Amino acid sequence: MTPPLKSRPVRFLLASHALAIPVFAALGGIWQGWHGAVSGALGAAIHLVANFMYALMGGIVRPTSAAGALFVILRAEGFKVGSILVLMLAVLLLYRDLAHGPFILAFVTGALMFGLAFLRRD
Repeated sequence: MTPPLKSRPVRFLLASHALAIPVFAALGGIWQGWHGAVSGALGAAIHLVANFMYALMGGIVRPTSAAGALFVILRAEGFKVGSILVLMLAVLLLYRDLAHGPFILAFVTGALMFGLAFLRRD
């Protein structure tokens, strides 16, 4: 089994998230100026970091049974959700000039992009 960070679907997912950050920054900048650009980039970056955490935590332990594999997946998903919550809270509390429209658009689109990993095969 290939470690998650070396598998083609996960690399494709992380690369597409990395490419989405400047796209959402540009869209946010056109929509609401400088703060819109920063907000769009932050909204897209949250899912890049969360999916990286998912892949990292999924590759630490090699499961030897089906129950072990389920535990690894659930632990990785827990770290992903936890990192999303922490990063979202940090952005909302620390960035006072947040433009909500570009941020929410980038955040929701980033969440939907997780399905891109299923389009690629190893």
